[in-house]
Amino acid sequence: MKKNSITVLCTIFFVISSIGFSWQDQEHQHKHTGLKQYEERQKRYEDRLYWQMPRRVMNELDIGPGMHVADVGSGIGYFTLKLSKRVGRTGKVYASDIDENALAFLDKSRKEAGLDNISIIHGKEDDPMIPKASVDLVLIVNTIHLVKEKTVFLNNIRNSLKEKGKLVFIQWDAQKMDSELPGWDSKDRELYTMHTMLKVIYDANYEVLEIKDFLPMQLIYICQPSDASK
Repeated sequence: MKKNSITVLCTIFFVISSIGFSWQDQEHQHKHTGLKQYEERQKRYEDRLYWQMPRRVMNELDIGPGMHVADVGSGIGYFTLKLSKRVGRTGKVYASDIDENALAFLDKSRKEAGLDNISIIHGKEDDPMIPKASVDLVLIVNTIHLVKEKTVFLNNIRNSLKEKGKLVFIQWDAQKMDSELPGWDSKDRELYTMHTMLKVIYDANYEVLEIKDFLPMQLIYICQPSDASK
């Protein structure tokens, strides 16, 4: 890493409490927070490059030109904008979230960047509202633990997948955070264990095809609907 490791870890600690903000604290998430908050959040994302490795993530997931993908829990679009450039003009990105303010900020960002292959969707708490049979891959980053009705939510996502479409979770991993970030607030540790993630996945009738382990703070679970769900 080019940056001082302590600085990076402090950034990670701060971002852990803020990423996925759109789904957390359902009672307060519709308050109008103003543009400035999202601009500050976007600036903090600059350090995310060092531990999120978005280019490698997209390479490992074989995301390329012409694909149709969904970024569920998109927030202000950290992955959405990168996915848009990766799939190109012949591809499509659906960005779904329940936070209208975050989506408005994302809409502004995509227009400024001239990205016209992004469709912004105001999702529901139990349904991201992705069109039926429309996507090759659904990406959910650091968000699933914030969803209350996980099985219902994932069943609705199943309907949005094309045949052989994949569901990918990039999720915090408790064991990695224990070793890399000794001061993190571990009161909700069980939310981030592999055991919890696998239970969520299999309870919703998906199967895990592969678990990728190269990210310093997260695991990547690549899944498909199981035959039993058909």
